[in-house]
Amino acid sequence: MQLHIAETEIGQGADTVFAQMVADTVGVPMEKVHVVSTQDTDSTPFGTSAYASRQTYVAGFAIKNIGTQLKNKVLAYASYLTGKPADALDMSEGIVFEKASGQKIMPIDELATTALYSTAQAEQFSAEGTTQIKSNAYSFGCGFVEVEVDIPLCKVKLIKMINVHDCGKLINPQLAEAQVHGGMSMAIGYGMGEQLLFDPKTGKPLNNNLLDYKLSTTMDHCDLRAEFVENAEPTSPFGTKALGEPPTCPGAPAIRNAILNATGIAVNQTPMTPHVLFEKFKEAGLL
Repeated sequence: MQLHIAETEIGQGADTVFAQMVADTVGVPMEKVHVVSTQDTDSTPFGTSAYASRQTYVAGFAIKNIGTQLKNKVLAYASYLTGKPADALDMSEGIVFEKASGQKIMPIDELATTALYSTAQAEQFSAEGTTQIKSNAYSFGCGFVEVEVDIPLCKVKLIKMINVHDCGKLINPQLAEAQVHGGMSMAIGYGMGEQLLFDPKTGKPLNNNLLDYKLSTTMDHCDLRAEFVENAEPTSPFGTKALGEPPTCPGAPAIRNAILNATGIAVNQTPMTPHVLFEKFKEAGLL
């Protein structure tokens, strides 16, 4: 089974989640679903790209719609072959079965082959369509950070970072946790080191390379932990909400508040580097 969809895989695991959605909707094993991850308007409808943490939520509507269409076509053909009403049949794990008795009737691959080569009523199973969604589902989250502050050295050491998110029903918990870890990593860079510098006279960037622009590494990371509260979103066919970008949001403010809790000094700028902390601690009389 192939899925052509306009929503784009950019490394966040979207294709895996799309395959899970198809498997759940149609009633086939996930390993039987192949996502054609070459988004092109020659073969798929136009999609407005990967942004706003919207893909799982938005794609879910299209997959539910088209997957249901496809499933109904398969069950209609199974009804033709067996003489049983289509609404008395269902599919699970790639097998067409009778709802009332649970009796297995035919594997879907066998049924599709029968339909394809039938000389009486040939049919190829496919479904297509466009689903437009004008909104997104709000997700909620919070972040907690534990730090140690060396005041003489003006240095902050991250001890622990915890993010808790309500992103609706988790389609793939492992991918969700990876998304949150990635967001926390970005937050560490934003809060602790990343800063693009410009020449005040020319406006040219001074550190626009990976040697001089400080990206956080594993040495800058602390113990990262992700927790989830699953409140299913009623407007989503799969109960999902946004998750991609929210994990990046609370990290830097949580680091700022942890520094405030430890020293009594509010640092209202990023990144909170030793140079910035030196000036703040000096103003407050800590140095």
